[in-house]
Order: sequence, then structure tokens, then C-alpha cells
Amino acid sequence: MEIFNNSNIYAGISEREDGPMKSSVDNRSLFFKNKGLISKTIISADLVHGNRVVVVDDVNRSQAIRNCDALITSQRNNLLTITVADCLPIYFYDREKGVVALAHAGWRGVTANIIKEVVDTFVNHYASNLGDIEVLIGPHIKDCHFEVKDDVSSQFKNHNIIIRDRKTYISLSRVVKEQLLQQGINNINISDECTYCLNKKYFSYRRDNPKDLETMIAYIGLKTKE
Repeated sequence: MEIFNNSNIYAGISEREDGPMKSSVDNRSLFFKNKGLISKTIISADLVHGNRVVVVDDVNRSQAIRNCDALITSQRNNLLTITVADCLPIYFYDREKGVVALAHAGWRGVTANIIKEVVDTFVNHYASNLGDIEVLIGPHIKDCHFEVKDDVSSQFKNHNIIIRDRKTYISLSRVVKEQLLQQGINNINISDECTYCLNKKYFSYRRDNPKDLETMIAYIGLKTKE
């Protein structure tokens, strides 16, 4: 599925019919081949549910970057990727500087404010203006199904905690939107798709509880100027 409706970037996420992506090199290769992106330098974040951001401007071969949950680049041949199976894939695009970023955020990354780390990298490394940055939060588990216990809910402000039928839920995308607004970013779009609800379209760790993790792959990259 394509994410940004923008002619200057590639951005999207795989679906269940494309097969699990974290455990299968063949599935990833076929997916990017079908998208016409197999010739790109494909950079993957080796996720640790933290807030570390890595600049990947000086790379010339496909590789996994260890110990990080967000990638950012201004190189047009780079394709940034993360895997998700309920966590939020967060796409960033600075249309003036020509910079893209992709962040993986579960509740740990959200509470560690990975958003601030990404935005700070745009500003400090690329001299981005906040008004030029567009953000889209892709398909993820919504508050209809993201039930948490006290150990998790205690990490969030009361207005972000939802109580239904004596159960506690969190809207992670609402928290992320608040964090983006606090950083000065106002151009924000949020997918209305819940990975848990759409069982035929997306993998969901919470719903499926698989023995081996099954994930989608999210990607973003700058198109080559003609």
C-alpha cells in the first residue's frame, strides 16, 4: 500500500498477502522487486524499542543498522525500512531540504520520545524548518485493541488513558500527535487503519500471538530527479 500521495518520494507498507517480512529475505526481495525498488540501497533498522536515530547518508550498500529505531537520509538512492506488526510506522518528509526519515514506535519508543529525537536530527543535521516537515503515521494497533496494564498506563498522562468496560486502553497515535505538535510540527496525518481489526490485510502481534514473529515492512525513499 502506498502511504504518501507525493510524486517526490516512495513510501508505503507491505500487506499480509506479501508474506512475513522480518524472517524472509525472499519475501522482502520479491516485494521490492514488484515495487521497482530492488536496485535501491535498502537500509533496515535493527529495532530495539528505543529512541536512537541514525543518519544514513554515507552508505553505498544495503545493510541493517544495529541498535536503532529510526533512520534518516538525504541520499536519493537510499530506501529506509522498518518492520512492524502493531507498532507505529512514522514517515517524515522535508519537502524543501529533500530529507526523509522513518521511525518505529511501540509504547516504549513513544514514552522515550523518539519523535523529539527524529525532529532534532532534522533540525540539527539538515537545518530543516519545522513548517516544511510532513508526517504520516501509518497503520498500527488502535485504542480499540491496545489494552494495557497499570505498568504501561502509568507511563502516560491521564488524558491519554481510555477506560472501557473496566479495561485500560491507550491511543499511541494521539500521544505521538501531541509530541509532534509540541515539537512544532503541524502537518500531520494519521492512518485510520487498525492492524488488529484488519486481519486479512495486516499481521498483528497482539491478535495472532504467533510462535514466530510475522511483520509487514514499511519503507520510504526519495525519488531520483530526472
